Amino acid sequence: MRFSGKNLFATGGGSGIAAAVARRFTEEGGRVAVADLDEGRAKAVAAELEGALALACDVSDEDSVRAALAAAEQQLGGVDAVFNAGGHAEFGPIEEWSLERWNRMMLVHAGGTFLVCKHALPLLRRRGGGSIVNVASVAAFIAQRNNAPYGAAKAAVAGFTRQLALEVGPEIRVNVVAPGRTHSGMTEPIMLARGEGDVAKGAQAFGQGNIQKRVAAPEELAAAVCFLLSDDASFVTGSTMVVDGGETVV
Repeated sequence: MRFSGKNLFATGGGSGIAAAVARRFTEEGGRVAVADLDEGRAKAVAAELEGALALACDVSDEDSVRAALAAAEQQLGGVDAVFNAGGHAEFGPIEEWSLERWNRMMLVHAGGTFLVCKHALPLLRRRGGGSIVNVASVAAFIAQRNNAPYGAAKAAVAGFTRQLALEVGPEIRVNVVAPGRTHSGMTEPIMLARGEGDVAKGAQAFGQGNIQKRVAAPEELAAAVCFLLSDDASFVTGSTMVVDGGETVV
């Protein structure tokens, strides 16, 4: 029960890795504010979890972020931990990208992480400190075809995390997790395409890019994230945890 008496604010919580983190955090005694651009999905996840709160939150909009965090603090009684997983994926040759699409990619991922951290810090300090885990990607560290804007945005998240850890420590720890190929709402279209409509077939093909020859389940990422959020990682800050089945060494 590592999170007994603790409250988590999780963006992108309506699906994928963040939903799995919300479930595990609750199973270990905590309560979660499930924040998502799609309020319906946030409500569906929160309904499964004891004491959870569902919030609509657009991480690219400062007023929305500020309001969601204020609601989480008011209704849960405080915020002790933050998981930044709100995001989207788009792919294609760089010549096909407009500046508008590029800016949107940077705004949602890097900008959203910045906004949530900025407005969460006072809440964490009111609780005497806490832990933040941001989400990057292996695309921040290795080149992937037709994935330059997403990789750039995730590299920005990784760099920002290191800088923020220095700025807000020692009271608040800030780390980043870099997932590899994981089965989530964001990656399912890739698997559908590779499997010609068959998700299982596509997942098998998608998973060939790492040592373990498979995709991760969201729960496997949640295990790593919850370690970083917990006091088990009390001496870990400014670090990047790569959870990729060995993709970055292939």
